[in-house]
Amino acid sequence: MQDSPAIKTIIEGLKDQSKYIAIVVQNSMEDFHCKHLTDKQMRELNSIIRNAIYTALYTMVFHKDSDKANQFMKYHYSMIPDY
Repeated sequence: MQDSPAIKTIIEGLKDQSKYIAIVVQNSMEDFHCKHLTDKQMRELNSIIRNAIYTALYTMVFHKDSDKANQFMKYHYSMIPDY
């Protein structure tokens, strides 16, 4: 599935979107970072956040074509709190 040029283009777009969303999250956490996290911890957290955002976007796009992506998405949807 991931070998076609169209799929590669979609995946590159998801990577770019993930980076953008992650930097918005990072910037919104700056006060928390300054109060509670070292720069090294923040770098590690940023990587985790960026990867999670990419995974969420990927599964949203490919859940109809992949049972694993669909299961992943359903599982995480079931964990969304009411608040």
